Amino acid sequence: MSIPHRDSAGKAALRTEALDWLRRLNSGEATGADVQAFDRWRESSPAHAAEFAEATLFWNVLGDAARKAEDARAAQAAVSQPQRMLARRGFLIGGAALAASAAGVVALRPPLELWPSIAELAADYRTSTGERRKIEIGNLAAVELNTRTSLDLRAPVDGGAQIELIAGEAAVSSRGTVDRELVVIAGNGRVAAREASFNIRKDGASVSVSCSAGELVVNCQQRAVTIRNGQQIVYDAGGPHEISGIDPETVAAWQRGLLIFRRAPLTQVIDEVNRYRSGRVVLLDAALGRRLVVASFRLDRIEDAVDFMSKAMGIRIRSLPGGVVLVG
Repeated sequence: MSIPHRDSAGKAALRTEALDWLRRLNSGEATGADVQAFDRWRESSPAHAAEFAEATLFWNVLGDAARKAEDARAAQAAVSQPQRMLARRGFLIGGAALAASAAGVVALRPPLELWPSIAELAADYRTSTGERRKIEIGNLAAVELNTRTSLDLRAPVDGGAQIELIAGEAAVSSRGTVDRELVVIAGNGRVAAREASFNIRKDGASVSVSCSAGELVVNCQQRAVTIRNGQQIVYDAGGPHEISGIDPETVAAWQRGLLIFRRAPLTQVIDEVNRYRSGRVVLLDAALGRRLVVASFRLDRIEDAVDFMSKAMGIRIRSLPGGVVLVG
């Protein structure tokens, strides 16, 4: 993406604005109006978005040093006024405060690698990088949340239960009856189940639903599709795709603490690995991304995947501070 030319003074002013926003949003005093105003600022031009992306990269590379600098700065600055928290369980934006290096580099370590939506941050249940969590939805379902997943409880309908998968992935085992069902809303569709086990994953606008037991009804854009044990359907803004078969062992591997790849392109492998580790693995060569991978990795030893790329695949790997790894 090309960025319109800006003179150095204009660029410096824009950088100052970006850092002011980062400081405000990470102060613990940000309001919902602040977040909305920030979104408008960031989306006002490619240059504004580029400054935010550049600040993100600075934090990823200089994260440790920046956090230490911020700790020192925060220790000297006494904040006397009460914090005004965003609504819904008083959540804070990001886990780390705004950081400043001695050279004047101030950057943000955004959660979930990119700035999450208000809905994700305010979700009833949310997991962080590498975290998994089990919850019960009344007596109708058991749900296990995978890494970086946000889930909301919705108002029940007709004695059943409704939940919304805002982002991420969940394994669901429903225990409904003829007149009580579990409904999972995700993107522009919803899944209805009475007695079934399934995996549901939302990546942006794309949602995949994989049935491992029982029967599900998937509704999207006024189309209802039934899938059964061993079947998967994907839907997005264009509506539902064709039903396909699944490898249950691969789909459910994360619940056993594994990632399993069977002739998956390296781009897909890297995307998956990035969900489970801090920092970022960056593929520099698109041609390498088409290489097929057959491998399995333990989630509690996810760095083995990086070693695999280097040693088993013979790809050049360069590690930078902040968990950044360049591949290719």
